[in-house]
Amino acid sequence: MSRFDRNERFFGVEGQRRLRHSSAAVIGAGGLGTHVIQQHAHLGIGRLVIIDPDMQEESNKNRNVGSYATDPHGVLPKVDVAERLVRTIDSGIIVEKIQASVLSEEALRRVQTVDYVFGCVDNDGARLVLTEHCLAFDRTYFDLASDIHVERNSYGGRVFVTTGAGGCLVCQGELDLVAARQDLDNPQARKDRIEIYGISIDLLAEPGPSVVSINAVVASLAVTEFMLHATGIRTAHRLLEYRADQGVVKRRILTPIPDCYFCREVYRLGERAGTLRYARLAPI
Repeated sequence: MSRFDRNERFFGVEGQRRLRHSSAAVIGAGGLGTHVIQQHAHLGIGRLVIIDPDMQEESNKNRNVGSYATDPHGVLPKVDVAERLVRTIDSGIIVEKIQASVLSEEALRRVQTVDYVFGCVDNDGARLVLTEHCLAFDRTYFDLASDIHVERNSYGGRVFVTTGAGGCLVCQGELDLVAARQDLDNPQARKDRIEIYGISIDLLAEPGPSVVSINAVVASLAVTEFMLHATGIRTAHRLLEYRADQGVVKRRILTPIPDCYFCREVYRLGERAGTLRYARLAPI
């Protein structure tokens, strides 16, 4: 019996063939990204590009799929841990690792070569870059976010799918352009802001809560939408909101904004969009 027999009982041999001939880039091999990578491997995708600049730390082990208790902290790149995870599931998948920021020419160039892009990042600067780059090169972009607000007793996440020019994170209000521009400031602008505020803004930011189960639900929603879309069962829903505090998943219908610069002007521009300009910025 084929290892994909149970997959094929759902979406057929042709659906499995489509998955094997699909490629995806996962930006961020952390709490969200490793769930996405694991599920892609079980589905039998053909090629995975994994992008992350960081090393695995001890504090990652509460949520990063594929990390071992015996892994030394600060020694293994996250992309190596993610590759190991894929190899233990399906050695036939082509894995390409980039231990670099998404704000690198190598990363942005490689994103252009895949069919689907999964943004598992934690700042709006990276989200803006991926939104613009994927629109320019007409790549379906899945943006994942999880959130836990202890003081408000609110926790959950969302999956936003940018496909074509029918609405993006910017025009749908899911991305803070002011915060994104601060994330993307050049080194001198960052220095100026530090002098204005008297202390590095980065020093004021404490890591937020993050737990494995909430990340897993958000990642599973994203991979399910990808699976249904890629196998031809149905097109992906554009925006799903997971409210764990309420125990519900809600689907929002997007209203395209006719004058959105990114949807209207950037879409399918390719190299003319000039998105490689982001590779000149400091890593985020």
